[in-house]
Amino acid sequence: MFKLSRRKGSAKWQVRKRWPSDVAAILKGEFNASTGEEDRKQAQERLPLIAAEYERRVREARDGVSAAPRSELSEAEAHRMAAEFYRNTLPAFVVRRQVEMLEHRELLSTTRERLATARASLGRNDYTPVYPLARTMARQAGIELADEGPSADYLRRMLMRAFVELHEAAVAHLEGVEYSPRDTAMRDLPEAAREEPGKTLEALLEAYEKEKAPGWSGSSKKAAVPVFRLLRDVFPGRAVASISREEARGVVTLLESLPTNLGKRKELKGLTVLQAVEKGKMLNLPIIQPKTINDGYLIHIAAIFNWAVREQWIPSSPFGSLSVFDPVDDAERRDPFSGEQLQTLFSASPWDRPWSADLGRLGDYWVPLLCLFHGLRNGEAVGLRVEDVGSDADTPVLHIRAYGEKRLKTKEARATLPLHPELARLGFLTFVETRRSAGEMLLFPEGVVNGRGQVGAKLAREFRDRVKAMGLEGRKLGMHSFRHCYEDALARAELPDRTRRALARRAEVGSGRVYGSGISIRQLAASAAKIDYPRLDLSHLYAR
Repeated sequence: MFKLSRRKGSAKWQVRKRWPSDVAAILKGEFNASTGEEDRKQAQERLPLIAAEYERRVREARDGVSAAPRSELSEAEAHRMAAEFYRNTLPAFVVRRQVEMLEHRELLSTTRERLATARASLGRNDYTPVYPLARTMARQAGIELADEGPSADYLRRMLMRAFVELHEAAVAHLEGVEYSPRDTAMRDLPEAAREEPGKTLEALLEAYEKEKAPGWSGSSKKAAVPVFRLLRDVFPGRAVASISREEARGVVTLLESLPTNLGKRKELKGLTVLQAVEKGKMLNLPIIQPKTINDGYLIHIAAIFNWAVREQWIPSSPFGSLSVFDPVDDAERRDPFSGEQLQTLFSASPWDRPWSADLGRLGDYWVPLLCLFHGLRNGEAVGLRVEDVGSDADTPVLHIRAYGEKRLKTKEARATLPLHPELARLGFLTFVETRRSAGEMLLFPEGVVNGRGQVGAKLAREFRDRVKAMGLEGRKLGMHSFRHCYEDALARAELPDRTRRALARRAEVGSGRVYGSGISIRQLAASAAKIDYPRLDLSHLYAR
């Protein structure tokens, strides 16, 4: 925040502000700028321009820092890094599980011996145990410390003090006594570190959300909530540049103990994430699965920190390539419908007779067929407009595209696809014309976007319930199973890889290039006609 003040002997208002700690050594002193105004209101109107100048100079200084890594570390920075290392490591360092009496005695004896060794090392200025840690933490902060020098030596000493305090805490816990750090350096941060922590995690989350949120769907906004909560609880008030790779791995370990439905459980209400994990262990609550850790948390955290790298907040991301092993193969997560199941499904209502204008249940009838013969996702099919069905080179086509509040899952999802001939035989184009003649914008009444940014969620749930009621067995059979059926059909058709990816709307592995450009609609139509389901006979639904 910029505050106005008057220099002694001057009637004009000015602004003074400290430089952020990460560029203070480059910019020196403090930021000082005159508004040139004697009237306070007019001076306040100039604050945005002055703030912009301040940010410009800070940005340029940070650009210089990223281009030439620092080689020095202030004592305040080293103090903060050691204190935060102590605080973040303490939960994992202290034994909290129930142990038998014999094991307890052995643990206490071993921990006391390690404490004595750590104290002795600190007493003779031997910081060998923390050499690798000091080097890693400095590099994560974008600092290349010389192995021999006052900065490296001070950081190692502070980390060694933290190391001793961790053992003190572990012994106290095993002895069953209350403990608070004896070393005040682990308890209190220096004034400089508290006042100017550099660009904080909170500032990063706010900036990231401001830029990205306008393009988020309702479900994306909902997915961000637990991720932001986790980061805020684990790294409160932290400078982004101070978060180390070791701490990032600690977040992964924490997630492996995170209870399911964290935001909904009454017994965890009002607790921080760290407290919720501890209570979850005490209550033996179920924990989230590896897929949720990877896809629900780590992929989003990585995106946030990658954005920070691109915006030059930090030189590298501590969360890069982190994930947990998932024993469930992606191919086993959802089954496709078998040929027999498809025949059973499309012989039952509403597919027990050809479509007609008086049939009703428009989405129920056509959406599963669109998903089956084009591999569309439920929302892509339900959200189609009348104008999204047209022609190209005399070939009927579907335009898969975003509009209004309707989003596509990936940039590759946007495409123009030749209509599968089986849909034409089933009377789909006639159905489209009835909607166009009636002046309707949407093909299906269910195509409106709900409060969570989803399209056709209710239709998908009802379809899943219908499949279950029919007794069709398989892992998570539902609307998305048709996309798996379509992928299998593409493989059976033995199409060229480039054509297969164009029809499936997938990018080349390892690149951002979307397939489909350079392949004519007529070529795609000829290829799409080869996609079939040998055990599925829909002739009873052909338009008459």
